[in-house]
Amino acid sequence: LKSPARPCVFVLGGAKIADAFMMMDKVLKDGTADVVLTGGLVANIVAVAKDIDIGKASEDFIYKKNFGECIDTAREILDAYSDKILVPEDFAYVEDDVRHEVSVGEIPQDKLLIDIGGKTIAKYEQIIRDAGTVFINGPMGVFEKEPSAAGTKAIWEAAADTKGFSVVGGGDSVSAANLFGVSKRIGYIC
Repeated sequence: LKSPARPCVFVLGGAKIADAFMMMDKVLKDGTADVVLTGGLVANIVAVAKDIDIGKASEDFIYKKNFGECIDTAREILDAYSDKILVPEDFAYVEDDVRHEVSVGEIPQDKLLIDIGGKTIAKYEQIIRDAGTVFINGPMGVFEKEPSAAGTKAIWEAAADTKGFSVVGGGDSVSAANLFGVSKRIGYIC
C-alpha cells in the first residue's frame, strides 16, 4: 500500500488512547507510517509529553480519565520518532456554543480543548491530499457537536478527496464518515 513517492499517513485521534499509542508505536517502529498526525485526546497527551502547555482544564481532564501514564508512553515514542509525529499548532475550545481557536502558547488555562484549530486543519489537509495512503483512527475532536466538528469534518473530507488510498477504521471514525457523508468516497471502511 505504501508508495515510495507519496507518504503513508496515519491520523490518530479520539479518546481510545491505549489503542492509539500502541498503533503509533507499531507503525513507526516497523516503518509503515511516514508521518502521524495527532488530534483529539491523543494530540493533547502528545502535546503534554512535548512540554506544551495545553491549559489546566485539558491537563486535568487527562489525569481525571486516568490517562496520565500515557504521557510517559508518548514521551518514549517521541524520543524515538519525534520528527514523524505532528502535534497541532492550534486548538479550539467552545464557550457559550461559540468556537474559539487559539495557538499553542496562548491556550487559556480554564478552557477544555475539544478540536484542532484552523492552521492545523489546513496543514493536515495538505499532507493527507498528498499522501499515497491514509489510515484514520479516531476523530480530531468532539465531532458530534457543530462548534467542535470542524477538524474531524475537514480531515475526513481530505481523506475522501485524496488521490491515494484511504482507510477509516473504528466506531467513532466510521460514525463521523457517515455523519459527514464521505463514506462512499473512502477507499475502505472497517
